[in-house]
Amino acid sequence: MARTTGHRTNPWIAFIAGAVAMLLLVLVWMAWDRTREATSGLRADLAFPHGPSLPSLPTTPPPEGPKLPQLPTTPR
Repeated sequence: MARTTGHRTNPWIAFIAGAVAMLLLVLVWMAWDRTREATSGLRADLAFPHGPSLPSLPTTPPPEGPKLPQLPTTPR
């Protein structure tokens, strides 16, 4: 009597599963690489360059503005 082997997985299914796994690995690596490139450009010294300092504020008080007239008050 002939010996038969057990049920084997179709080689095409194994090939497609391996190709999908490799594709996922490549996509994850590309996403990680692009994220690393994007965050390297977010350094604070590049995003907010050092410019001239702000001018000093005046130390004298501002001029007085126009005054509103007093309303007449009525006794209670």
